[in-house]
Amino acid sequence: MLSAHGLNLFSVLGLDMLPEAFDAAVSNGGITLEHFSRLIMIGHGGNLMWQRLREDGVSGRDPVDEYSERCATRLVKEYLDDCAFRILYPGDIPIPLQQLGSIAGWHHASPLGIGVNEIYGPWFGYRVVLLVAANIPVSMHAAGPSPCTHCTDKPCVGACPGRALAVSRSPDVARCVDYRVRDRSPCASSCLARLACPAGVAHRYGDEQLHYYYGRSLDSIKAHLSHQGA
Repeated sequence: MLSAHGLNLFSVLGLDMLPEAFDAAVSNGGITLEHFSRLIMIGHGGNLMWQRLREDGVSGRDPVDEYSERCATRLVKEYLDDCAFRILYPGDIPIPLQQLGSIAGWHHASPLGIGVNEIYGPWFGYRVVLLVAANIPVSMHAAGPSPCTHCTDKPCVGACPGRALAVSRSPDVARCVDYRVRDRSPCASSCLARLACPAGVAHRYGDEQLHYYYGRSLDSIKAHLSHQGA
């Protein structure tokens, strides 16, 4: 059901498999886990989800979140006997998505600072994380080899005009932000380093999808900087 809607990444984790950062986040958010038995992760690889979203005419304040949550809710109602559930992401609780994705086998670490999937490369995303009161089987993907292992040239590092990337360290977020907020920055509505990654090139997002994601993140960065300077 989800794959037909472009949500082609799916994992079910037991609550005993979750990292400490997750437990801390939900506890600080005032959520107790005792009424739930599984955590479901839903994501997408490639651009099929964007196509389906556009075909369905979803166009709210955040059409990606609206579309994804609607699909997740339908999954619970139609396939999990309408059990009790709680959507954690999207939301205000800082869910450690990359840690969860690593446990589920969705990605490997990369110089980009985001995960790289063995099939989709960097062209995948987390769409919904929810708790459910349903004892469904745990399902995880056995991650294959990292696409970065045999990538000797590391073109992502050289393609970053802000020089925020290096093979030997995590991305320099301050450099990245500084370059993105400059006037006429080529990184305002895209990421040249991500585009340079040779993994999963057949699944790259189209310009509209790229501009949507990066436009929203840039707005968030500028709002944060403005608040700091207030």
